[in-house]
Amino acid sequence: MKLEPARAGKGAALYAAALLLCVGSLNAQFLPTTPLPQALLSHTVVTMAGRIYVAGGISNSGGIYGRGGYLNNVYYSAQMNPDGTLGAWQVASPMPEMLGLGLHASLAHNGKLYVLGGTNLFGPRDVAYYSTANGDGSLSPWIPTTPMPAKLMGHSAASDGKRIYVTGGIVRNIGSHAAVYSAPFNADGTLGAWRAETSLPARLFSHRSMVRNGRLMIFGGSADHTLYPSGQPAGAISAKVLSAAINPDGALGAWQELAPLPVPMMLHAAAATSNSVYVFGGFNGGVSNAVYFAPFLADGTLGAWQALHALPRNLLSLAALATEDYVYTLGGGLAYIDQPQADIFYAKIKAEPKAFVKLDPQTINKSARGKWVTAYFGLPEADINLLRPGTVRITAVNGEAITPIEPDPKFTTKIHTGDMEGMEGVTYAMVKFDRQAVAAVIPEGEFSARIEGRLSDGREFSGESMNRALTSKDRFAYELQEREGERVGPGGVKVRLPKGSFKGNPDLLLTAAPEEEAAVTKTEKEKRGDAMKARGLAAAGRAFEFGPRGMKFNVPVTISLPYDKAAAVPGRALAVGYWNAGKGEWELLSSVVDEENGLVSAETSHFSVYQVMAAEPAAVPVPDSALAFGEVYAFPNPAAGRKPVIHAKVPSGDGMTVRVYTASGRIADTGRVSGAPGQVDDGAGPESAYEYEVREKLQAGVYYFTVEVSKGSQKITKTGKFAVLR
Repeated sequence: MKLEPARAGKGAALYAAALLLCVGSLNAQFLPTTPLPQALLSHTVVTMAGRIYVAGGISNSGGIYGRGGYLNNVYYSAQMNPDGTLGAWQVASPMPEMLGLGLHASLAHNGKLYVLGGTNLFGPRDVAYYSTANGDGSLSPWIPTTPMPAKLMGHSAASDGKRIYVTGGIVRNIGSHAAVYSAPFNADGTLGAWRAETSLPARLFSHRSMVRNGRLMIFGGSADHTLYPSGQPAGAISAKVLSAAINPDGALGAWQELAPLPVPMMLHAAAATSNSVYVFGGFNGGVSNAVYFAPFLADGTLGAWQALHALPRNLLSLAALATEDYVYTLGGGLAYIDQPQADIFYAKIKAEPKAFVKLDPQTINKSARGKWVTAYFGLPEADINLLRPGTVRITAVNGEAITPIEPDPKFTTKIHTGDMEGMEGVTYAMVKFDRQAVAAVIPEGEFSARIEGRLSDGREFSGESMNRALTSKDRFAYELQEREGERVGPGGVKVRLPKGSFKGNPDLLLTAAPEEEAAVTKTEKEKRGDAMKARGLAAAGRAFEFGPRGMKFNVPVTISLPYDKAAAVPGRALAVGYWNAGKGEWELLSSVVDEENGLVSAETSHFSVYQVMAAEPAAVPVPDSALAFGEVYAFPNPAAGRKPVIHAKVPSGDGMTVRVYTASGRIADTGRVSGAPGQVDDGAGPESAYEYEVREKLQAGVYYFTVEVSKGSQKITKTGKFAVLR
């Protein structure tokens, strides 16, 4: 067996791929202010008496060993200045958890800061502490109070002023769950007994929650089992927004779904003013810089979500807060539970209102003969009815100033509320611009158009719209620099490229997009239709074309195609079908269905046309059942005075990849054993197995590992853990 080393930590960069384009001009919407005292992610933030308090988190410095990890530090800002900037940070009383806490929950109530659960080197905790803020902003010594019913991390907490509500999370030694617990605030600041409330509709973690208008609201999250299923970042990411009424006795009513987030999101941040709720950044297969908002409606629901403006960085596991004048984001990571940052950004939402802007058509054909481009725009924190119509202009494209384009004078600016799809519950203005004037100043491809205007109270507003101008080849393309990671294309199609799968010409572009129906001849359509009938197949989604056509990969890649949920009928299986043009037939691939996100995934070693099919279950290939694990363990465990060895019994394989993680989720060691498994005698006689000795010198603590054995296009994974003593 040949041992192939892999550098620890390098894989984390895979997950830092940005899925949303951030145009430089958008960055001006957010301004930097006094950074955190150290880089942080998975921390919490609350405000009390005009001060900001930041508790715990994961850092690349400090911690019990002085080299990063979980922190028990608490910092507070001396003041939130009238102009939105922050004063110097001060050190407050540290939390009692000497090993620190991350992925915990915090909230403020009646001048007290509460911290609940979280994780450290000992795993998820059930602890609950509180501390009272002194007049100078410092904190009194922490006091333990009634612990939670479960040891949790990745949960969320919110309060209606009478009770704390803890939702979801990952339970120690069990995994994610859907439970909801609540406890009352006692007069002395302690918490009363916890009780179970109406459970969430499905298990959930890394979501966000808040109470508004007598309702508990939940935003996004993951329904996966844990943070690193099979050694990879969590999937089953949700765009759902849930709401449950809080009854007079504090019990929760039934959960209902509100307007969903524009995209699935976990590890994001959320904050609210009295008018609107905002979500920032997060993880949806890549790290996002998007900012969305939705207005609170009088009936306790939400209006439709709108894209507002982008953060200067793509961030996840960040914290956020809002006042009536400003919104802030604090810290966060550039990669999945990794690369913490100290930056703090803020936006002026009252003095300089930010507008959401939509242009119609969304894709502008520069050679078309249409007369107008319609702009829809609104203000989350200002009254659009105060608009002075004569002041509206398009003033910049892609951040570059242009000769202002004024609205067409033939049309009167109109104010609407919720009378258009995608704008339910939202009040907005509508103006029309001359189409040729807009087409003359926009480039081909993605572009941003800046709209500015003035309100009758003298305030000026601005906002950016992201649109697309047709190019000579209207196709979504990524130039792959690292040639690994997940890419998302139009229509929700995804491609996940393992390391080393896409080599060759560095200028080669990967394309993934819905197939252009106009480009498919009538004869070709008939061939495909006849081939479906011959195999008893039915189309369950659009056809997608992956290019370069015929491209073959050194390592199979995973493609994920959206499907029509109405096609998922009892007695029929969903699978990805490959159109083999040479044979004139559809070939079904062994597939996995993700009902939560409406995707069907399969591995392939080449690119062509693929489409989700509904088929008889017997017609869908199943994985080779011969590839299965026997015993998988680390020895010695605990390891003291020597490096641990990971043993995986398996009958065959092309190689085994090992990843070792700290309790915080950081990669501590990775490596690969190539070739077939060897014959290993562990005392019970020779057996077919792989063995891998951890090469990195590990500090004392608990570590988790995953092993992945591949054979052809099939892969199996197994997880375990071990301890190191020093």
